[in-house]
Amino acid sequence: MLQVVLEAELPIKQKLIRDFQDEVWNDESIQDENLNEILSELAYDLDFYEPNVEWRKEAPSYYGDDRLEVVIKNAIQKLQEQSSQ
Repeated sequence: MLQVVLEAELPIKQKLIRDFQDEVWNDESIQDENLNEILSELAYDLDFYEPNVEWRKEAPSYYGDDRLEVVIKNAIQKLQEQSSQ
């Protein structure tokens, strides 16, 4: 799902992000504490993605597509490391 977010265009990208966040925050079946922490942290970080450049100027914590790619790729790497343990 995260790879699809990276490849998607707006506004589909924003919908996929919201779907991912809803899934993470509403799924209580994740028993692995580390996995849950990685996913929850990513879902929180995604709150600060803002594709509109003008709106990003209003708050320094908002970021665009370049940072989104870094945030998601870092999370994917953490998930892969977690799954190999």
